[in-house]
Amino acid sequence: MNTKVLVAALFVAAMAFVGCKSKQAVVTPQDKGMKEIQLPCEGFDHDTEEYFTGMGTAENTNMQNARSASFDAAKSMLMKRLGGFVVGLATDYSRTMSGSAQQDKVQRAMEGEMNTVVQKMLNDAEKTCEKLYETQSGTYQSHTAIRVSKKEMLDKMSTALSDSEELEIEFNRAQFRKFAEDRMAKIKSGQY
Repeated sequence: MNTKVLVAALFVAAMAFVGCKSKQAVVTPQDKGMKEIQLPCEGFDHDTEEYFTGMGTAENTNMQNARSASFDAAKSMLMKRLGGFVVGLATDYSRTMSGSAQQDKVQRAMEGEMNTVVQKMLNDAEKTCEKLYETQSGTYQSHTAIRVSKKEMLDKMSTALSDSEELEIEFNRAQFRKFAEDRMAKIKSGQY
C-alpha cells in the first residue's frame, strides 16, 4: 500500500511540476516594444488562383511622383518574384525539350521571350488598390497594389515562344502550358 501511495504522490508531484512549467508567461511582440502596422491595401497583396500580385509604397513631395513611384515599386516587387518563376520555368522546361547541347541556347531564348512578355504585362498591370495620404510634413505617401492574370501570362508566353524563330522547331505549346500550370500548382502547394 505504501508503494501505491508513493507512486501516486510522485505522479501528482510530476504533474504539478509540468503544470507549473507550462504556465510560464508568453512574451509577445508588444511586450518587446514592437507595434504592428496595418498596411494600406492589405489583402490585395496575396497571390490567388488566378493572379500574381504585388504591392508598392512611395513618398514624394509631388503627388504624381509618389503615385508613379509606388506603381513602379509594385511592378518591381512582382518582377522579382516572376523573374525567379521565369528562370525556373525556362530551365526546367528546356531540360525536357532539348538535348544537353541545345539546353543553354533554348533556355536563354525562352528566358528572353518570357521576360519580354512579363515586362509588357507589368506595364499594363491592373491596379487593385491605391491609397494616397498627405503627411504632416506636406509630402504625399502612395500605396499601390497590382495584379497580373496567370492565364493571360501563360497564353502570351506560349504565343511568344511558339512565334520565336529560334524556338520554332523545339517548342510545343500544349506541352509548355501543361508544364507551366503544373509548376504553378506546385509553387502554390509549397512543393517548390
